[in-house]
Amino acid sequence: MTRLPSAVRGSVLAVALAACLAACSSGDPGGSSAAPSPTGSAAVPSATPSAAPSATPSATVTVTVTESQPSVPVSTPTPSRSGGITKVDEVTGQLSPVGKESIVVDASDGPHEVHLTAYTVVLDTQGSVCDKGAVPHRCTSEQLIKALKAGVSFEAKVLITDGDAVKVEEIVKD
Repeated sequence: MTRLPSAVRGSVLAVALAACLAACSSGDPGGSSAAPSPTGSAAVPSATPSAAPSATPSATVTVTVTESQPSVPVSTPTPSRSGGITKVDEVTGQLSPVGKESIVVDASDGPHEVHLTAYTVVLDTQGSVCDKGAVPHRCTSEQLIKALKAGVSFEAKVLITDGDAVKVEEIVKD
């Protein structure tokens, strides 16, 4: 048996590897797709040993490499309560309590029920909700509910995100 030179063996291995990769990346695991038009070819030179001129092995391998980018649908993320703010409103009107953790803002476009949280900032300018600190007094949502239930009249501008009051700021009309 005749040994091929190492350069020829390396070329044959490279061509065989390229053919395998092209077949694997074609996207048809069964290999039953029609042969696409060749975009590149590699020919392996024949090796002619000097001892046996009649046994001249020659091989020509055509390698087709097609690059296709898979179609990936692009989706726009939709914000959720855990992933971001979906709606921001600012309403102004008379406040009234609803339960322990909600208020109704009677605005010009109708009533808005708003949930109060522990992080809701309540700014009171007249001291009718709380009177500690500098004006405007920074009060808690519990103090606001307590004052509203006690009959305090309170008109405010309310910043709402996703149904929760972020800031309640008293409006004083001159």
